[in-house]
Amino acid sequence: MHRLPSPDGTTGTLLACAVDVVGPDPEVALDEFAVDTVVCLMERDDLDRRFPGYVRWLDGAIGGSRAVWAPAPDHGVVPDVEAASLAADVRSRLERGTTVLLHCGAGYGRTGVLAVQVLASGTGCPGGRDLEATLAAVRTARPACGPQSDAQHEQLWRLCGDGIEGPSREGS
Repeated sequence: MHRLPSPDGTTGTLLACAVDVVGPDPEVALDEFAVDTVVCLMERDDLDRRFPGYVRWLDGAIGGSRAVWAPAPDHGVVPDVEAASLAADVRSRLERGTTVLLHCGAGYGRTGVLAVQVLASGTGCPGGRDLEATLAAVRTARPACGPQSDAQHEQLWRLCGDGIEGPSREGS
């Protein structure tokens, strides 16, 4: 479990982890880390193989304040409009002072991409905050967290950069 930087102007807490922290018993994990909302970025078939009880919990928790299930393919992305909407939803929760836990399988790729989008969105993306500095801040809090594929890198630059692919993919 890692505490990530929270967007400027918010009072909530942004956390990141791998599915193995929350999957075995989501209520225990959420209570242990004082989490208000978990955001699961894994696809159903991948989750069902590992933690079928967690899938049942997510199915029952959707629509409430405890869970957001926004599946994305491993090393992939969802359409830009969905990604931007999810980042805005997470930011809104942080503005209300809640603790939000992001996770995918390992808690690095999809989780890191969303975390960077949430942080960058607070300064009026695109171009409001230096994307490389935002990515570095996330990686300082959770080493290796961030885009793991060209598609993830390019989406970050489309949504939160200056609309181009970006200067570098080194370290991505």
